[in-house]
Amino acid sequence: MMRISSRAVILLTAGLLACERTEQYDPKPVVVAVIDRDTIDVEAYDEMATTLLASSHRGQDPTSLDTRRQLLDAMIDRQLLALEGQRRKLDAAPKIATALEQRQSKLLWRALFNAVAVDAGLDTSGIQTFAIEEGFTEEVLLQHVMLANEADAWSVLEALDAGEPMDVLAVERSTHHETGGLGGYFSYMSVSQVLPEIREQILSLESGQTYPEPLTSRYGIHVFRLIDRRPADMVRWWDAVLKEFRVRERSRVFESFADSLADAHGLVCESLVDDRPASDPLCTWTDGQLLSSDVNLAAAGEDLQSWLRTKARDRLVVEEAKRRGMDRELVVRDQVEALREEMMIDSLQRVVVGRIEIADAEKRAYYEKHPELYGPRPTVRVDEVLVADRTLAQRLRGQAEVGVPIDSLARVHSIREVTKKRGGSMWLVTRDNPLLGALAPLALDSEVGALLGPLEVPGGYSVLRIAEKSETPTRPYEAVERNIEVILRLRAEHQKMDSLLVQLRVDFADEVVVHADALGSVLTDWGDREDDAQN
Repeated sequence: MMRISSRAVILLTAGLLACERTEQYDPKPVVVAVIDRDTIDVEAYDEMATTLLASSHRGQDPTSLDTRRQLLDAMIDRQLLALEGQRRKLDAAPKIATALEQRQSKLLWRALFNAVAVDAGLDTSGIQTFAIEEGFTEEVLLQHVMLANEADAWSVLEALDAGEPMDVLAVERSTHHETGGLGGYFSYMSVSQVLPEIREQILSLESGQTYPEPLTSRYGIHVFRLIDRRPADMVRWWDAVLKEFRVRERSRVFESFADSLADAHGLVCESLVDDRPASDPLCTWTDGQLLSSDVNLAAAGEDLQSWLRTKARDRLVVEEAKRRGMDRELVVRDQVEALREEMMIDSLQRVVVGRIEIADAEKRAYYEKHPELYGPRPTVRVDEVLVADRTLAQRLRGQAEVGVPIDSLARVHSIREVTKKRGGSMWLVTRDNPLLGALAPLALDSEVGALLGPLEVPGGYSVLRIAEKSETPTRPYEAVERNIEVILRLRAEHQKMDSLLVQLRVDFADEVVVHADALGSVLTDWGDREDDAQN
């Protein structure tokens, strides 16, 4: 029989834990398939199928029995590769062992953190003081222009001094697409949301003042103006305040716990000197030590001693988690096992595929065989405004019908950020574009000047006008040779892996059992799952 359990989960994407052991389910689960000692039940199938339907099997009908069987075949193939990796002992590689140890350490650290700090922040007696200190009690309304460099920022400041409106400067010059088209305005935000690196300067302003120098944040160079300050509505902000308060309290409690562990185990970190032997421990504690081979000293900050102590203390935290048996918990074992299988399958693929050389004659033959890819192709330029609401889209269509340019509407209303700044303009060549849905083929088939929409597309409702039609020139072989080589190499890799899977189906035939009748019980809540994914 064919089973996929938590121990041998089919890893469809990194970190996906698809299954749990059958004894974890009560009542007894409906089994879809069994491989070796592991099972795929309905719950595990649904979780993995959701991932596949969002990636490799996107667009297929989950209610179709054909699709459900294809999804199951993909799950079985993944598990067969894991079994073959085990048979070849590929998981014995040092690289995999190191990665598994690191993943387990992170999971154990988090598990102990959750256990120690579980009640931290439940006592909210200090939350009012916290809210004041962190800036939750006041809101600000800001306007800014983000620039590529300080010279451009000084140019904006000079233009403001000369009387140019900041709204116009933001639209014309800001590199921050989300606010540039809105005149540089943010919505009201709590002081806590203002970036720490510019908060002090912003709060030094009076309402209506512009900071007299460019301000540098993690995102770029800005010219900022404080429009308004007002008391915050604490009812509206309460959930955010409570969340941040609990985060801080949990961290504070765990820091205290970790420090107590370090003290109890006599943690000591030595001062580093240039002639220190590499074999000497950097830190020591009862029954343990931290060596230079255990850490990347190049990643340390200016306070090296503090950084070393934190690294050593983290080791003590992991050891304490193991002492408490957390390494035997199902959630930890499952995630470590998932990574082991992922890396093992990747290793198997590298071994099977090997080095593939593509001859020039093969590349040229592919080029000549596919004129639809590399020859002349129809293309169309559209001006589009995308909005989330159909009623708004209909209103914008009405404005376009009486002569309001689509590009003007797009700069104000469009939620397609990549085209908003250029007035919703985009060139389309490919008919099958998952980001545009039915928009691309409809636009390619329409005449210049046609006004289309509202059209429901991924992300909202689109109103567009056909601005220009053209034809792409033939792409010379030299310009696409590398692209063709990648295509042919991937095709060869897939052929080798497909051949391996055919052989594995034979080798493990006695270990695989499929309960076809159970496919009628899978994906029964697909509509709800799809809504959750979109949300």
